[in-house]
Amino acid sequence: IDHSRITLKDKSYFFHMLAVMVDAGIPVVDGVKSLAARSINPRFGRILQTVAYNAERGSTLSDSMRRFNDVFTESELGIVKSGEVTGKLDLMLFKLSSQLDKSNDLSMKLWSAAVYPMAVFSVLILVTVGMLVWVFPTLLSMLSEGGIGGGDLPFATRLLIVIQSALVDYWWLMLIVIFSIYGLFTMYRSTDYGAIRWDYFKLKLPVVGDLLRKLYVLRFVSMLGLLVESGLPVLTALQITGNSLSNRVYKLNTREILENVRTGGKISDSMAASRFLFPPEIAQMISVGERSASLGKISEKISVQFQKEIDNSLKKLSSVFEPVMILFVGLFVALLAMAIMAPIFNISSTIVA
Repeated sequence: IDHSRITLKDKSYFFHMLAVMVDAGIPVVDGVKSLAARSINPRFGRILQTVAYNAERGSTLSDSMRRFNDVFTESELGIVKSGEVTGKLDLMLFKLSSQLDKSNDLSMKLWSAAVYPMAVFSVLILVTVGMLVWVFPTLLSMLSEGGIGGGDLPFATRLLIVIQSALVDYWWLMLIVIFSIYGLFTMYRSTDYGAIRWDYFKLKLPVVGDLLRKLYVLRFVSMLGLLVESGLPVLTALQITGNSLSNRVYKLNTREILENVRTGGKISDSMAASRFLFPPEIAQMISVGERSASLGKISEKISVQFQKEIDNSLKKLSSVFEPVMILFVGLFVALLAMAIMAPIFNISSTIVA
């Protein structure tokens, strides 16, 4: 079975081009067929061919897409469905394409911000392991030949000897421990309680937690605004929005908001009661949107503002993190060099004496 990945860019291009075709008067089925034949992603092309086949035999576009719920999300299906019901399919497809483009750009920015520290730490680990396994044994033999015992070595060198011995003699035990810890963590995170606690822990992390909360607020308000603007009832929009959020804490909170609204409450009141998840100013702006019956437009304005805040946060994080990483790498290299070079200097001074 083909499980090749279908990216946000693939779907964004499909929705945008289909919107252009529908706006030009081309029937939906013909548009989907044409895009299926032109798709660069073979799996996506086959899925679109099946969607066109079903739509040609009487199914709506949204119902045909629903058979591939591992590809098309509930929010995307809801927007397409509302476009079919209101007769504004091209407009809804344009908005959906724009939303997916923004999500893809944000994902790329987040990934770019994470690549640098991941690469630095990976290189440090590889260099350290390489030196301990291949370079350090040569140093130890030199020290033995020079008559320098373990008690005469600096603390950093003795620590490296312990680590080197553990890597060489007990690497299998270390792998067992690492995989055991990972397995237990995976089992814990697979439970409802563990998943919620892990998601909550990520939101509480310094610096990163604040960025994650902004990211989930952005996804909440942008999705809610788009669904409401597409003509869906607020309750349905909240349900779809909650299901589209990956963080369990925000997902549960959205369900609480949904139940509160179902019993006659307001979205803004529930958000105001969750100050950790939603900043007070967001609740105030949502309240204005509820009172003026312009929830969709207000949500869109909030999403634009939070997009700017996330971009600024990423720029600040990068500008601060780069010199910190350089300092960390410099200190690490200096300590490693001292641990290796200090005994060599001792040998040299012994020979000179």
